[in-house]
Amino acid sequence: MTTEAAPVRLPWIDEPRFQCFGCSPRNRIGLALEMHRTDDGGLATEITFSDEYASYPGVVHGGIVSVLVDELMGDLIALDRGMLAFSVTLRTKFLRPLRTGVPYRAVAAITGEGNGVVHAAADVVSLDGTPHVMSSSAYQPISSDQAEGHMGLVGADRDRLAHYFDHAIG
Repeated sequence: MTTEAAPVRLPWIDEPRFQCFGCSPRNRIGLALEMHRTDDGGLATEITFSDEYASYPGVVHGGIVSVLVDELMGDLIALDRGMLAFSVTLRTKFLRPLRTGVPYRAVAAITGEGNGVVHAAADVVSLDGTPHVMSSSAYQPISSDQAEGHMGLVGADRDRLAHYFDHAIG
């Protein structure tokens, strides 16, 4: 699977309150992921983790790896479905540890939808194609009430972003 040269521009990247740990370039401790579309419509990113994201020496913390796959799947859903969603399940199988200082590629795809959720999957592989992580998740669309109550979006902020909320999934 190849990626296109131009990175995907996330539509919410210029939002003043946007500080996402996974993809915001303004979060000084975050991953600042740069994503690309795959030939089959998925979303991919290449990443090399620094020692700042380690658990054991030289090994990337599993929680950080979970952030990587959750971010990629969630952003794909947001881009393809035009909605923001919370992950309600996240299942991650760690086949091999990820090492700091080693480049990896993560790829996400939407795998289905129904019963109020969108399902996605993501894999993390080394550049030679060796699988390291397999993940799947279900995402529930965020309602306007949740945007206000959980995210503190009110007034003009909520109105400006209203098109991302209150989507129904069959």
